[in-house]
Amino acid sequence: MSFSAYIHIPFCKRKCSYCAFYSASANDSEIDEYVSALVNQIKATETYGEKLKSVFFGGGTPSVLSAFQFTRILDALNAVFDVSDAEVTTELNPESVRNLLDYALIKRFTRFSMGVQSFDDEELSLLGRLHNAVQAKDAFYALRGFGADNINIDLMLALPGENHLKKLENTLETAISLSPEHISAYILTPENGTPLFDKYGLFNDELSSQAYLMACDKLEQAGYEHYEISNFAKKGKKCIHNMCYWTQQKYLPFGPSACGFDGIHRYRIGCTTDEYIKNRGTVTYSIEETLDDSDLTAEKIMLSLRLADGIDGDMLKPICQNKEKERFINGIVSSSLAKYNERGGISLTNRGFLVSNSIISRLM
Repeated sequence: MSFSAYIHIPFCKRKCSYCAFYSASANDSEIDEYVSALVNQIKATETYGEKLKSVFFGGGTPSVLSAFQFTRILDALNAVFDVSDAEVTTELNPESVRNLLDYALIKRFTRFSMGVQSFDDEELSLLGRLHNAVQAKDAFYALRGFGADNINIDLMLALPGENHLKKLENTLETAISLSPEHISAYILTPENGTPLFDKYGLFNDELSSQAYLMACDKLEQAGYEHYEISNFAKKGKKCIHNMCYWTQQKYLPFGPSACGFDGIHRYRIGCTTDEYIKNRGTVTYSIEETLDDSDLTAEKIMLSLRLADGIDGDMLKPICQNKEKERFINGIVSSSLAKYNERGGISLTNRGFLVSNSIISRLM
C-alpha cells in the first residue's frame, strides 16, 4: 500500500484579491511554532515505513518558509515514511523564491509549482499579486540556475479588465518561451466574498470560452500534452500528486483544514492555525463523506471525464443501458463535445471540457 501526503502551509504575506482559501498573515515566530506542530503531527503518524508516492506542500504560500524550516519538515517525513521514490512538490510565489535558493534544499524537491498567474503587470496588480512580470521570469531563471529541472507555472484565464485576450496571448507566449515542464491554466471564477468578486461580480462566459480555447490551442501546438481540463505537461511530466486525486488514490493530510482520503472516507483536520499550534499538532479528524461502491463508481466517472483519457468501455456500457443517456452521449459526440476513444469509451474534447459540469451531471 502507498499513500500521498498533503502538507498545508497556511501563511501568506498578503491575501490575493481572488483568494477564498484558508490562510493567515505570515509572522516569523508563529511560522516557527507552526513548523514544530507540523513536525509533531508527522512523527505521530501511525504508518511508519509506508511508501509515499508524492508529497505536496500547498497553501497559503509554502515559500514563506525558510530553508531551515523546510528541512525540518522534510527530515520528519523521511523519519516516518519511505520517500525515496516520491514526487516532492512545493508551491511557491516569485517574490519569495529566494527562501528556496539553497542547493541542498533544491535537491530534496523533485518539482516546483510557481504561482505566476499572468505575465502582464496590470493583471498582476488587479489580482493583488506581490510580483511583477520581470520578477516572475527572474524567479523562474533562479530556480533553473539552482538545478530545478521540473517546474510548473500556474496561469489564470479570463481575467477582468481591458484587452485580456491580447494580454493572455502574450502571457502564453512568454510562458512557452521559458519552457517549463508543466503549465496549469485555470479559468478564474471569482468566489463570493472576495474583493475581486465584490468589484466585478461573475465574469463573462464568452470571454472564458475564448481564453480557454486559446490556451489549449497554443499550449498543445507548443508540444504540451493536455492531460486534464486545466493541466498541460511535457512528455513524462504529468503531476503525480494531482493524478493521485483524480484517480481516487489515498492521501494523508497534515496541517489545519487539510483533507485526506482512505479509500472510503473523505475527512478533514477541522481546526484553526492557532488551535493547531496550541495543541502542538495533535489533531482530530472529522469525516465529511463516506463513499459506498455506487458513490465511488459515480465519482470515478466524474473524475475520469476530467482527464483526456476519459472513461473506458467498462464504465460506458452501464451508462448506455439508460437509453436517454445513450442518446445524450451520441449527441455530444456528434456535436464534437466528446469523442469515442481507443478504450471503447468516450473522452471530452476541449469544447466539451468547457461544459464538463453539465455533461457529467447528465451522465450521473
